[in-house]
This record gives sequence, structure tokens and C-alpha cells, in this order.
Amino acid sequence: MGDQFAQVIIISSLMVGPLHTSVIDYFSLLIGSVTTTDEVPLLRTLSLLTGTRVQPFFHSVRDRDRRCIITGRPAVIDGVCWWDTFEVAHVFPLAYEEYWNNCNFSSWITVPPASESDGTINSVQNGMLLSRDMHALFATYQISINPDVCLA
Repeated sequence: MGDQFAQVIIISSLMVGPLHTSVIDYFSLLIGSVTTTDEVPLLRTLSLLTGTRVQPFFHSVRDRDRRCIITGRPAVIDGVCWWDTFEVAHVFPLAYEEYWNNCNFSSWITVPPASESDGTINSVQNGMLLSRDMHALFATYQISINPDVCLA
């Protein structure tokens, strides 16, 4: 507990399409400190995006991001959509909506979902578009996003 270490993450993506083949490399170098705690994380589950409450969320995130927010790889190239290689992820897992509500996390939401009955957990602010490989890494806590750090 309390260990400090530097972390380096290198991300490389390969994009292959029927109309063209290109390799796009994205390298992110993040160096900082991490403090470990005894806090037990909520297990992530993949959200099923087929329900009527989730479909507007799915489309809102996809329309807003239009690229993997980690690698920067675009989902639309020369007018061709590659949506099948991208997934919409809930930042706070949909499976824990009751926990979300009990902890009043909705108070952080300033952009409500299309329909109030969809629940604030389905706000576009709780979503991000990821390439399939980045979503798998995010879902298994192999990568994470610190909302308190801005590299811009």
C-alpha cells in the first residue's frame, strides 16, 4: 500500500479495411505516480447495448466521439463507417446502476440522457467510444482513465 512507481503505456493500432490497408500507430507516454489502496474495485461487466434504455446512449456517445478516445483511431474514414470495430463503454458500469443511484453520482451529470426514464447512468457523460481492443483492456482494468489529469 502506498507504493509509488512510474508507468509507461504504449498503444499501437492496426487498421485494415477492404478498400485500403493502412497502419496507424498511436503512442501515448504517460509517466506519473500511482498510489495503491486497499479499496476493492467494482468488477466491470460489458454492457448489453440492446435495451431500449441504452440505445439512445449508444448512439449519442458514437455521434459525439466518432473515434476511439484512447488511440484516436477514427471510426469514419473517407465516408466509410467502421463501427463494427468499435464499442461504446460505460465509464461507471451499467451493472451497478443501483450503486450509482444510492451514491447520488447523478449529481455530477449536467447533460441528461435523451429520456429521463433512461436514468442518468446512461448520460453521454458516462460513456466513451473505444476500439474493441481498448474496451477489453479498460473492462479488465489493464488501462484506466484519471479524470483529474488533463494533458492538454
